[in-house]
Amino acid sequence: MCPHCAAGECDLDFIRSSCVYDDVSKNIMLPFKHTSQLKYQTLMSNAMINCLRDLNLDVDVVMPVPLAYKRLWHRGYNQSTLLARPIAKYFNAILDVDSVSRKYRHDMGHKSAKQRRENVRGVFNVINNKNISGKKILIVDDVMTSGATFYELNRILRKAGAAAVYGVSFCRVVHAI
Repeated sequence: MCPHCAAGECDLDFIRSSCVYDDVSKNIMLPFKHTSQLKYQTLMSNAMINCLRDLNLDVDVVMPVPLAYKRLWHRGYNQSTLLARPIAKYFNAILDVDSVSRKYRHDMGHKSAKQRRENVRGVFNVINNKNISGKKILIVDDVMTSGATFYELNRILRKAGAAAVYGVSFCRVVHAI
């Protein structure tokens, strides 16, 4: 458990990751994300489902972290959507890729946690409350570095009336305490 979660400082109902970000997970996640090696999709999404199995979750909506159109156009796919599809099927939940949009900002690689929070602040916008208000939402992302993306999505989803917000990522960067 991360120091923030252990201290009760997580705003989401919970966040889980299937593994830590290390040499093994990096050599799966980065090619999947940046070089269209989609062969890793099943392995990654199955690992994410396995890390959620023991929770007996009641999930209404599975929401991949949105990509800005510019990044989506450049990459050709949203890696979080590819991971979220089998997760939504597992939970028999709605896969929602349309209720939240994202403004383009520069890549957050090699930024501090504070810089990441500032960079992602105000980047998401709720377009459609229909799948959010009163719903239990599971946010899906490939990697969690500082949690800034999850926390910002949680903020706008709660503001739009979400009943619960959970998070899951394939891997998680773990910082020494």
